[in-house]
Amino acid sequence: MLTKRDISYLKSINKDVLLVEQQLNFFKEENVHNLSVARPASLGDGIHKFSLKEQNEFKDFFDLNSSSLSITKFIPASGLASRMFYFLRDFISNFKVSQDDLDSYLIDSRNKDFQFFVNNIEAFPFYGLIKKRLNNSNNTFDNRADFLYQFIEVLLKDPEIGMEGIAKGLLPIFIDLDGYDVTGLELHILESLILFSNSSKAKIHFTLDADQIQSFIKAENSLMNKLSVKDQNRVQIEYSFQDARTDSIALLENKSMLRDSDGEIIFRKSGHGALIENIRRFKADLIFIKTVDSIKPNDMESVDVQKFMGGLYLNRYDQVADLLVELKKQTKTCVNESLAFIRENLHIDLSEKLNQVSFKKQTIIMRDFLNRPLRVCGMIENEGKPGGGPFWIKQDDALALQIVEAVELQSSKIDLDKASFFNPVNMVCGLKDFEGEPWDLDEFIDSRRNLISIKNINSQSIKVLELPGLWNGSMAYWNSIFVQIPKTTFRSLKTINDCLE
Repeated sequence: MLTKRDISYLKSINKDVLLVEQQLNFFKEENVHNLSVARPASLGDGIHKFSLKEQNEFKDFFDLNSSSLSITKFIPASGLASRMFYFLRDFISNFKVSQDDLDSYLIDSRNKDFQFFVNNIEAFPFYGLIKKRLNNSNNTFDNRADFLYQFIEVLLKDPEIGMEGIAKGLLPIFIDLDGYDVTGLELHILESLILFSNSSKAKIHFTLDADQIQSFIKAENSLMNKLSVKDQNRVQIEYSFQDARTDSIALLENKSMLRDSDGEIIFRKSGHGALIENIRRFKADLIFIKTVDSIKPNDMESVDVQKFMGGLYLNRYDQVADLLVELKKQTKTCVNESLAFIRENLHIDLSEKLNQVSFKKQTIIMRDFLNRPLRVCGMIENEGKPGGGPFWIKQDDALALQIVEAVELQSSKIDLDKASFFNPVNMVCGLKDFEGEPWDLDEFIDSRRNLISIKNINSQSIKVLELPGLWNGSMAYWNSIFVQIPKTTFRSLKTINDCLE
């Protein structure tokens, strides 16, 4: 319950009191919408597989037709790298160089990640940089444990090259063809130049925290100095922040609100679903969405796959636009053609729904179904990575293809690990309707799909309210085409060891 002091504080920081009360009620009632999950999507049942010949045709279609469009690559990049180093932080905190035995520490089953790091330390991109820093400081090492301890301290805490607390996109953890350390930010910009090779501008948009902006601009300027004048003129980089108005309260285990030492309410970010507000402000025709760490140097396979997905989107967009024209005219074959398109591309059969209604009503049903945002989502074979996957769910008395997060499956009997495909967040999403006007994206959000996740802060467990995920509930009423893409186009940096994947 909010006190008078709380209300006064909320008004002083321009927070919506009614929204905070709604968040509090949502928490306390545990009013989480339980998804009715029918089954995982699979090849031929929600997921398409295209031959290499077909992919190349769609890739060429994208190159041929994209030059006249406004296209942006959208990269959620606000995540910090702190969680990537948890086992290195544990070593620094708990291992006593003068007392403890390194071999015993390494063979402890709880330290498998640390053991991998130590066994492969020289293979990490930053090894030479840190080794040089230690040598230049004239450090001496009593033994291997002492070297590891000092090495990790530099890796985490050095004022110039320390990585803990740095945005993932700014970590120099990749090696390019020339042997130089490069960041995810740099690689995404370079990839965009190739991805949008037929466009006059290579537009890329990063979402980040406000306190990261100067670091991103510094990294951007550093890269620009290495590019040709032609590429410098083509690159158009934008930044935006997650709207603070979407931030949420959090609850402690005793159901009281998380507060600071002065007793004021602490707000936390409400997940990537809040970024639908950022996207809503775009003027682009379509956006490519990719996570900041899913990138590799000189990865032409990934570029080709994204172009294929872009070409597939443009082709299917044109088909839907034509169908909507025919449905509006109520031509003799428009309903059957629409049914066939929906069945072939979205794996949904609406024929039963059309039974026993007039032809005019059939055209209205078809128009309502097709006249919504369209997206193409790449899916890879599931290898147990943390995240979400493609599922069939029951939505408003019908089946719909959705990307479902693991936390949303907690009330379901279906286990994400048993799904054959995984969502790597590689998508092409249209932002303009079939008459060229911007979609009102708020209309296509399933606001019931708020998430409650458990976090740990300062050694205490808290419940955090998150908005419907950007590619989950925030796009719940989009028409989605799921396609299989190579798993080699995906990379996830959950820990620093993933650099060596």
